[in-house]
Amino acid sequence: MLRPSLLPGMLDMLVLNISRDVEGAALFEMGTVFSGGPERVDERPSLGIGATGHASGQHDVDFYDMKGTVETLLGKFAARSIYFDRFPAASRMMPGWLHPGRSARAVLDGATVGWFGQLHPAEAERRKLKQAVWIGEVWLDRLYKQALRQPVIEELSRYQPVRRDFSITLPDGVAYAQVAGALEGLAIPELRSFAPKEVLRDAKGKLAPVGHYSLLLGVMFQSHERTLREEEVQEWSQQVIRALEAAGGKLRG
Repeated sequence: MLRPSLLPGMLDMLVLNISRDVEGAALFEMGTVFSGGPERVDERPSLGIGATGHASGQHDVDFYDMKGTVETLLGKFAARSIYFDRFPAASRMMPGWLHPGRSARAVLDGATVGWFGQLHPAEAERRKLKQAVWIGEVWLDRLYKQALRQPVIEELSRYQPVRRDFSITLPDGVAYAQVAGALEGLAIPELRSFAPKEVLRDAKGKLAPVGHYSLLLGVMFQSHERTLREEEVQEWSQQVIRALEAAGGKLRG
């Protein structure tokens, strides 16, 4: 009589939205779930999330949208480490409600805090769903053991920022996290920020070679003490290019 998960209710709400021709939905629910047996019942606070269709406003929700949502949530806590992984379908360690190849586990300081991914095809077929549905559950009791990350406020610089764009192609197997890690490893104090501005994939190989994707990366340099010199920016830009190439990228002409 006690629910072991928030996800059945989350799925019901997503199915209701789809049946009413809603183009996209992104929902969450916080509540208590239960586990155990006749001798003992344990309860814990849980967070259920679900999305489908054009919930982001620009494209159909995909795995990386869900991962980004979970990553943003976990990033609010002062954990020493956050990572995501998954297990082979044969291991039977992944939840049965998740697609074995499009799902992941979220781990915070070595402890599993949740699972997320695409709804398993068998369950989607049972519910007569023709579009991809993405769901996840986070165990809040484990998050609550962590302190919240304290925001760091920096004084705005009075000096003009310098922005550069880098257009590169990367093999499909190179994740953006590897690119970000390569740039962070440069440890250039004046490299204030970087972010993807455009990502293109083309199965026909016109916009990017087959097996690769095109990334337009925006970078900003800025100092709090002085105006940057052009030769400095050129040298840092070359360091950025070398780091991107070391990560597997190739600069586009």
